[in-house]
Amino acid sequence: MKPLFSVATCVKFAVGLLCVFSSLAQTTTAQRATEIRADKLTTAPVLGTLGAGAGAILLGLEGGWAQVEIPASVPPGAAVTGWVRASALALQAGSGAAAGMANGRMAANNVALSLGVRSLPPRENRHALIIGVSRYADANIPALPGAHIDRESATQMARAMQVPQGNIQYLQDEQATGEGIRAALRSLNSRVQDGDRVFVHYSGHGTRYNDPKAGGCVEALLAHDGGWAGTLTNREIADLLKPITNKTDKLFVMYDACHSGGLVQAASTVRTRGFANANDEGLLRPKFAAISEECGRPVNVRGRNLLLEQVDKGALPQDIIHVSASRDNEVSFDDEKKGGLATQFMRDCMLRDARDLDGSGAISVDEIRQCAQLKLDKRMQNDARFKPHNITLNGNAGFVPAWFSQALPGAQAIAGASNTASVLPAPAPATAQPPQLPTGSQAQAQAPTQTGIAPPRPPVPAPVLIQVPIQVPVAVPNPAPAPTVATPVITVPPEMPALTGEQALRQMFDQRDAKRRVQVTLSRDKLKIGQDALDFSVQSDRAGYVYVAMAGSDSKSLYLLFPNDLDQNNAIAAGQQLLLPRPNWRVKAGGPAGTDSLLVIVADGPRDLGALAGSAGAVKAGPFVTSFNDAGGRAQLGALMGNSRWVNTATCGSSAARKNNPLCSDAYGAVMTAVEEVR
Repeated sequence: MKPLFSVATCVKFAVGLLCVFSSLAQTTTAQRATEIRADKLTTAPVLGTLGAGAGAILLGLEGGWAQVEIPASVPPGAAVTGWVRASALALQAGSGAAAGMANGRMAANNVALSLGVRSLPPRENRHALIIGVSRYADANIPALPGAHIDRESATQMARAMQVPQGNIQYLQDEQATGEGIRAALRSLNSRVQDGDRVFVHYSGHGTRYNDPKAGGCVEALLAHDGGWAGTLTNREIADLLKPITNKTDKLFVMYDACHSGGLVQAASTVRTRGFANANDEGLLRPKFAAISEECGRPVNVRGRNLLLEQVDKGALPQDIIHVSASRDNEVSFDDEKKGGLATQFMRDCMLRDARDLDGSGAISVDEIRQCAQLKLDKRMQNDARFKPHNITLNGNAGFVPAWFSQALPGAQAIAGASNTASVLPAPAPATAQPPQLPTGSQAQAQAPTQTGIAPPRPPVPAPVLIQVPIQVPVAVPNPAPAPTVATPVITVPPEMPALTGEQALRQMFDQRDAKRRVQVTLSRDKLKIGQDALDFSVQSDRAGYVYVAMAGSDSKSLYLLFPNDLDQNNAIAAGQQLLLPRPNWRVKAGGPAGTDSLLVIVADGPRDLGALAGSAGAVKAGPFVTSFNDAGGRAQLGALMGNSRWVNTATCGSSAARKNNPLCSDAYGAVMTAVEEVR
């Protein structure tokens, strides 16, 4: 199907008007009759019906839904723009409308393009538990009609994070008792393998009660059965999550609830004025239910959020992402027609509306939160009694929920970067045998043959010296937990400064699993330009595969140093000291004077280096891939480093095959170091 014309969809934010432009609008037809809805929810108002065989213009794909425009020439005779189930349309895999939909973000002008979730294939090592309580056994606890809708919104978020539908477990209403939630978390732990990723979403009432052993009021989630039996404190949930956290690459938990009862009674039938008719918004209900009179109304109690409880039990903040709908002294709200405000806006921003504020080529969870907060502020700006509640983020604010799978449309390369694609061999077929991790001295001699790299070239008689910028290794400490932040005031500059190579590497460093320990030791911390060569050693507490990327001292160049065309033997055994570069290839300081940054990754499973071939601006510098420091290239490199090539193959195709198999893990440990080049 051929493109028809450009379509512009504009979304109004507090900072102005953002327009989503796509020149990739496609025609499609309905395979069966389907309802056109005002939003991507089964509960959204029906705008009309698209009959079987009727044509439509496909504008975007999000979370199993397709946004379409029905021309006036198609029955019922009036132009309509709305949402239909993507499965109802004739979308051809690998070609046509679905394949052509934009699925990234434009970095140059901070314009968000539709992220087609179907372009990010599910990964068997990802899991989700979605809990919703819209009605309670105790008739005195107010119902939350929107919590039922949040189930669908949370599913769209999970699918955007590449969780297979079969790996999503649901607890709704009567299933979501206190014991039901505890059992579900224990069951989740039994399914999760080392290096997996987990998303947990809860929508329902929060509460507080006095616990003398804890020294005062504590926060809790209120399960369907309510009362004392149906409360799960942050401390108890941290206990239940501890064995999961010990295994997961990343644990992402979102609470769409609140833990403050301040003025809740007055808020029980609030309607935010000014938008009800235009956007079909419903009554807002507070997501708090008091079970203890002494803790039901305080707004100045020092709380302990889930992250703090988990850290107390040994979890590392780097590996946890905790999003709450509000601060612990605020009331958050549920829209009876569209669901929790935090959930619906986090969903929309994750799937489409969040902007790449730093031009990194990926959307971080903090950029998603900022986008969602702007929408929430807009939703409640005319309310006379209540200020918008603040979506809070604790833990790894730099976490990227899903790297884009294709180069970003419209992304501008850095000055001087070439648009020539690097020449790398195609990845090995999925039927190839997975590599065996070597042990002991075997690692030095055995090359992993299935990394998507060409076979080693014949030995050269003398070392190959490649002059590229280098810098001295300086250990970088783990970042501190991101603090709870207030509603940001976001100003978008007319042009974003170019992202440096060091910043691009740091974003990948932020995705590491902090439980995996990697050590890098440089032979010297200063290299004389034109004279000294880079030498360093790598050690890891786990066997895996070593990847080395370097950002040049010019703040623009970005290289993948290892593995390379001359050396594909990147396997490392646990505890082994791997010396790099090897004798048949050397890297010599070539200037300019300044600091080069090295990112050394030890991944559980091998990566598919063939994915870099399509990066905009990727070229070769001797045996190395370089010059892909633009939004598209960074997105490709991030996706490459975050995905083991074996996860979706027969090697990892069953729970039994995945058990204790590091090839089925996307996790990696990492270290960033710096080397100074001097004259």
